[in-house]
Order: sequence, then C-alpha cells, then structure tokens
Amino acid sequence: MRPGLLELRWAYLLFALLALNSFLVVWLVPRPQAFWVLGPLVAVQLIAAWLAPRIVRMVRGHRLLQESYAEELAFARQLMESVEHGLTVTDEDGRFVYVNRAYAELLGTTPERVLGRTPFEFTLPEDHARLQAARAERRGGQSSSYRTRLRRPDGVLVDVVVTGTPRWHAGRIVGNVAAVVPLQELG
Repeated sequence: MRPGLLELRWAYLLFALLALNSFLVVWLVPRPQAFWVLGPLVAVQLIAAWLAPRIVRMVRGHRLLQESYAEELAFARQLMESVEHGLTVTDEDGRFVYVNRAYAELLGTTPERVLGRTPFEFTLPEDHARLQAARAERRGGQSSSYRTRLRRPDGVLVDVVVTGTPRWHAGRIVGNVAAVVPLQELG
C-alpha cells in the first residue's frame, strides 16, 4: 500500500460522515434553526477540506522518511556484517553497543554475549594500559591504533591490531568505533 493511502481513506470516511451529519441536520432540524446549526458544520467541513491534503502530505512524507531510514539502517548493518574483520561500536561508558559477527567469532562467542560488556573484559590485564591510553586519545578526538591480545573463553590468545576513532553525535564524542584485525591476517 502506498504511503498515506490508508490515511487518505480515513479522511474520505470522515468527510462522508460530516456530509451525512449536515444532511441529517438539514432534514431533521426546522428550517430557521437549521441554518444556525448548519453554519458551524459547513465551517468544520471547509477547515477539514483545507487541512486534509496537508495532513496526508505530512503523513506520507513521514512514512517515506521512516522507510528510507529503515532501508539505510539495513544497508549499514549489511555492510558492517559483511566485513571480514571485527567491527565494534562502544558508548560513552566504553560498553559495546554493536559488534559484528567477525568480532564475536574472533572472541569465540556470539554478538549477543559481547553486547553490554567492555573491551577490558576480553583484553589481557597486561594490555589494559594500552587500551586506557587509546581511550584517552579518542576522548580527545584523535584516532589511534594499537596492538593488543584478546582472550577467548577457551583460553586461546588472539593477537590483534585495533584501530579506533571517536564516534561523534551533535558535536560531542558519544563513544568509539573500532576495527579489530587479527595479526596473522596482516602478515
């Protein structure tokens, strides 16, 4: 169904009810009083007729905008999922709000088990200082790359290079976006 078509049908139904109401007033109310009652009804119909196309246009535009946003979001997710390297997005507190399947597979888990956690939970304690330094650079608006080791749940260590950049929204930093590449794939 085309955007706004359902709303347009409701508007036609409303106009039909208003017209029926006017017809009933003319038919049932005695003649001199009918004009006093009919005047406001006709005014409401004229205002509704003036507003209807504007409202339908606004609703149609809103629906098109929603559909366009959903398509763009699906496209962005498809791109992020199709990348062979790990991609992560963290919030201001450093918690993962998005990880692609490649990153989760690198950790030996699922994306759902990574969301809400921090990179510190997967990084070796000896490498936390590097991670802290990189976070400080990003809070200052700078991108950074560093080498670190991640520990999988089965105990296997994975050497990676993390390249991160600040995530901006409305002129302020609201988190980080990072690409995580295993070192064996770089060599």
